[in-house]
Amino acid sequence: MLRHLKLIFLISVFLGLLGTALFVFINTRNLPDVRNLEHWKPSQVSQVFAADGSLLTEFYVQRRQYVTIDKIPEHVKNAFIAIEDRTFYDNPGIDFWGILRAAFINLTSGRIVAGGSTISQQLIKNLFLTPERSFRRKFKEMILAIKLNQVYPKDKILEMYLNQIYLGHGAYGIESASQVYFGKHVWELDVCEAAVLAGLPKAPSRYDPYKNPEGAVQRRNAVLQSMVEEGYIDIYTAKECYDKPIVLREKEEEDVNIHDYFTEMVRLWFGERYGIDQLYKGGYKIYTTADKDLLRDTHYIVKDHIEILQQDVGFPKLTEEELNKLLENYRNQKIKKLQRNQVYIGLIENIRGKNVYFKIGDLEGKVKFLGSLKNAEKGMPIYIRYVGDNSFEFVPYLETAVVSIDPKTGAIRALSGGYDFVKSKYNRAVQAKRQPGSAFKPIVYTAAIMKGFTQISVIEDEPVAIWDPDRFEEWIPRNYEGEYHGKVTLREALTRSLNAASVNLFLEVGYEPVISLAYKLGIKTKIPKVPSLVLGSIDVSPLELASVYSAFANGGVRCKPYFIEKVEDPNGNVIYQHQPECQQVIPEDVNSVMVDLLKAVIKEGTGKKAKILGFPVAGKTGTTNDYTDAWFAGFSTELTTVVWVGYDFKKKIGWRMTGAKAALPIWIDLMATAHADREIADFEFSPDTVYIPIDLETKTVSDGICPNEDILFIKGTEPEIDCSGNIITKPPYQEKKDDFIFDINNQEQGENDGL
Repeated sequence: MLRHLKLIFLISVFLGLLGTALFVFINTRNLPDVRNLEHWKPSQVSQVFAADGSLLTEFYVQRRQYVTIDKIPEHVKNAFIAIEDRTFYDNPGIDFWGILRAAFINLTSGRIVAGGSTISQQLIKNLFLTPERSFRRKFKEMILAIKLNQVYPKDKILEMYLNQIYLGHGAYGIESASQVYFGKHVWELDVCEAAVLAGLPKAPSRYDPYKNPEGAVQRRNAVLQSMVEEGYIDIYTAKECYDKPIVLREKEEEDVNIHDYFTEMVRLWFGERYGIDQLYKGGYKIYTTADKDLLRDTHYIVKDHIEILQQDVGFPKLTEEELNKLLENYRNQKIKKLQRNQVYIGLIENIRGKNVYFKIGDLEGKVKFLGSLKNAEKGMPIYIRYVGDNSFEFVPYLETAVVSIDPKTGAIRALSGGYDFVKSKYNRAVQAKRQPGSAFKPIVYTAAIMKGFTQISVIEDEPVAIWDPDRFEEWIPRNYEGEYHGKVTLREALTRSLNAASVNLFLEVGYEPVISLAYKLGIKTKIPKVPSLVLGSIDVSPLELASVYSAFANGGVRCKPYFIEKVEDPNGNVIYQHQPECQQVIPEDVNSVMVDLLKAVIKEGTGKKAKILGFPVAGKTGTTNDYTDAWFAGFSTELTTVVWVGYDFKKKIGWRMTGAKAALPIWIDLMATAHADREIADFEFSPDTVYIPIDLETKTVSDGICPNEDILFIKGTEPEIDCSGNIITKPPYQEKKDDFIFDINNQEQGENDGL
């Protein structure tokens, strides 16, 4: 009997050893090679910065900024070691006593509830293994942790751990967490703050200091107690922290990542050159030209104006193409739960007074629209924004585009591709091509001045029939008001935006000079040789037109627009640096005369409302046939801004919705915001130009008795006789006067815009 028991015992031991060996063999076979960590590159956040160095947005899969161990203070390292792995510098990768304690707890509980994991084990679990709770996974974790310590020094393991761990609020690694919670770098943390972060790995959501401040304080104090027990800090330092509340970085609205048309341009630009995967994982720093404040203000100014304008013009009549597209988008919406601030398409169910009732699938809601609803009917699609608590806002159909450029460099300071990036990702500022209307005229007038015309050169403002070979019919350009003025000066023709006079001027100047100049100024669209070109019949993007007007603002020098200054890789190496591309396109003296003409548009013409700004600006309105597109393009010495307003599907904005009425008010608010609290210098004109007092009735030099107005000439092109018939031997040169004194009584004059 005894012999049988011994045999059974020996067989049991043998089978146990065999089973253990088999378990070890199976679970150590094909384990990852920890030496691969020599080439480990954790996913890092790529940051996008504004021109002043402030953060615009971040792109990431995991929000991480890798820092080397030498940048992490001792008290930060000690805080994590004290609470997560007290024997870190002494153990071989596993803590035997910790394992025994965890095993006892797990056995008595009947399931895995405690881990006893060291820092090395946590790192291995995060990098190589699944998060499943099993003895087999735990065994693999222990073996790999030992191997890890055989290959790497402790400081390298700690460095990898502190950069890998998740610490809540999307922050991976100690540096990102330092900025998320305290708004500072890891090397700027004090002991109290370090203890807060060290308490997070166990349960980031449970000890979140934003959501559970009491729990975070208790956990922080536990970390401090552990630091005292390990001799890292004394009890007095701990007590100082005990008595302090956790002071977190205030999460302000403007701290939220800006994801709009500008940052989307950055994303696409980077992706084309270096790859989207690199953007989201590579840890690059991208420095842009954006003015963060102006970028944000542009969004709100555009939003406010378009909402008011949509009410003014009323609910639009949808084209068949537009209706079909919106219905298709409605059907393609996948809505499980309405998201706050998201824009949706609903179908109108009923209209009562100013309330529009709609459905989105099975969901119902209503919005108030204060404008005319005569075009609205049941079944029509409508844009709405969900604002929470089952409340909605009407979202306009109208769209807009804005580009603001520093004319001296070509740097894009602000850009908006539409009413709201949430509504539509289509970037109308760079992708949309629309007819600029009369905003194209300054190119023709510049070519005329280059050919010898002056501001008082006389042209005919009379209709002329021109054969259109494309349509096989005669084309007769018409003035906005349907009235013609006979002989007018170049200055009068541009400031009043007279179409017939502009076409006659264009025919005198010729196609080639205008088309050549347009290309040099930044127009990329293929330009046909048609007389309607002077009236802006070609399609251009707002960015192209901004490039043209930036040359006027910069003494005739066109600087190619750009929005990326430089890009740095994770090691701080500059892998891209913008190189300016500037060229003198318009002779300086010619450009000076052109700027004076465009100032006259503000002083006495279609842009007269802009005098309210009170500082020197120049520009031109633009409106297309049937009020389909409304533009204003203008500039100061500091900034060029172009505004377009219209629908994505070409149709009338509204009756008499000219550039002066629909686009200019947006432009004024943008320029006022951009130039707030700044002294804005007037334009400096070429020394080869001169102001001469002119009697506009006789087109001669004023002798002081007849009426006069100061007009800028290129020297040598001014009249040679005065209004009394005397030959001028020495022209009476004048100093430039301030034209920008706002006259509230004349605010509405000059509003009509030539088509």
